[in-house]
Amino acid sequence: MTSTETNDKDSQLPYCLNVIGIGRSGAGYVDGLLRTGEIEDILLDPRARISAMVVDIGSKYLSRPEDYADTLKCRLEEQGIPGDNFNFQSVCLDVPKSSDLITSTTALSGSKKNWINKKTDIPEAGSHFARAVAKAIYNTAYADDSTGLSEALDIFIAHLKKSELKSRIMVCFNLAGGTGSGIALDLAQHLANEKLGGEMPVIGVGQLPHSGDGDTSPNVFASLNELAYISNNEKNASVTKNLDEDYSNPFKGGFFITNTEHSWQRLTSYTPTGVQEVRDRFRQEVTNKFTQDSFMRFALRDSDSALRQVINSADEGQWIYYNLAKFTHPGVQVLPGEPISKWRRVIDQWIDHLDDFSGLKKEFRTQTADVHLHVPRELGSEHFGEKITQRLTDSFLKTGGKSNINIAHHEFFDHLTSYADISMTGISQGDLNQFWEAHDGYLKLSSEEQKMCHSWLLDKDVVLSKVA
Repeated sequence: MTSTETNDKDSQLPYCLNVIGIGRSGAGYVDGLLRTGEIEDILLDPRARISAMVVDIGSKYLSRPEDYADTLKCRLEEQGIPGDNFNFQSVCLDVPKSSDLITSTTALSGSKKNWINKKTDIPEAGSHFARAVAKAIYNTAYADDSTGLSEALDIFIAHLKKSELKSRIMVCFNLAGGTGSGIALDLAQHLANEKLGGEMPVIGVGQLPHSGDGDTSPNVFASLNELAYISNNEKNASVTKNLDEDYSNPFKGGFFITNTEHSWQRLTSYTPTGVQEVRDRFRQEVTNKFTQDSFMRFALRDSDSALRQVINSADEGQWIYYNLAKFTHPGVQVLPGEPISKWRRVIDQWIDHLDDFSGLKKEFRTQTADVHLHVPRELGSEHFGEKITQRLTDSFLKTGGKSNINIAHHEFFDHLTSYADISMTGISQGDLNQFWEAHDGYLKLSSEEQKMCHSWLLDKDVVLSKVA
């Protein structure tokens, strides 16, 4: 099993959770870290230090986490917590000229086989970037001392190393996004393997798109397939043997796949009014933010004991599936003042949708499931716990062996919202429906278009198009 514990005494201490968010979705996870009150509880301990960073191409999505960071610093000062105990940085990557990008990536690959050429589309900052282009922009900035990118990572590490408590680092990104998934693997390698030398656990968090984002991007196939080569011990050993130890798995602290589909379906059902374009944009924003905020609350809960339990239940190299299963949403389908019996029926209905919106193939089965259930007290949390247990047992747990479901009951601060954080271990890319949907789309692309969907190992002229 994956474990970062050293002894019983250390296992009782809280961890300092440090987060790097890449791209728009990654920035949302940093938002979630900064917005939750748990980060203040951790920093009340004078031994604690926490670092946070957002990295993006252009500044379009940096202002919100910057504002949240400023607000957090004010809250810390009000509580007498030294501002220096928390460090925040936002890194805006500029888009080089095409000729400069070609020169820098040629130097990086050390050969004339460059994945960037004169025909490669290089959009303006703030636009959508192909994964291959985002990789080129990131590595160009990392190699250039004048950009401050490498120094920013050094500052991030130096600050968290001042903590007298143990630390974890999360690297968060969208599996379909060109910027996030295009940069994440290289950044994680630079962070974990080059700068930290593997001395601190780094956790990966990859967010799946939902059906409201449209057809599944071929990026999802390429990014998940590369992650499978990274996390599989045998395949990764083959890569490091032929290339370099710097290409070893940087996510030795674990890797989470976050599913947003259940939350998307819950919000979009029964809300047909308004201008569709505006309505869809609002739905996407709320779905993503609720998932990201909920994941960070889960990660910080009880001095990270919830996160720790899930990570330690996974075998080495296994991915962990995180499903934000939303059962009620304010003003949708059931309203304040309506009978409690109706609220219960609605929650029961959406618990029954767990397998419909899981994004997992019907054949998937796991040994362990952890659930944090958030339901108003008067609705009867125990009933819903029993129903979720039965649904998970019927649809997701292995039979004939020792299977385990852990359920913790909580009350959410919003009385009108009920949901569950559901984590299951042992997931692989082939268990995800979106992986195969993305694979179908990938196969329809030309070889050059396929290359633009990739990131990891492009500097070695390797395209991992074969399913791991």
